[in-house]
Amino acid sequence: MVDLFYLARATHDPPTSLYKKLFPAIDEWHDRLLQNPPALTTNNPTQPTVDTNAFVQVIIMLRKTFIQDSVLMMELCACHPIWQHSIFSDPAYFSFKKQVNAIALE
Repeated sequence: MVDLFYLARATHDPPTSLYKKLFPAIDEWHDRLLQNPPALTTNNPTQPTVDTNAFVQVIIMLRKTFIQDSVLMMELCACHPIWQHSIFSDPAYFSFKKQVNAIALE
């Protein structure tokens, strides 16, 4: 038997401009890791490791998930100070929020 799991908010990806507002340096780290592949272990503290690569990948994934989930979280905790961040007043976010809300109502 196959179980299906569906999250309406996950069907729509946020605009790239919003990604760049959360953890903006993570893209630079990702590019560095692509140029200098990580080693399994190293005695050199400036040499990236597999752990470094995994951490960067998790942050990249979480920023997407956070932006997607923020639309519905904002309704639950409307007064939270995090909603004062500039990303949530960006016109691209308003457009994204409108699309996610429409999907969530289906």
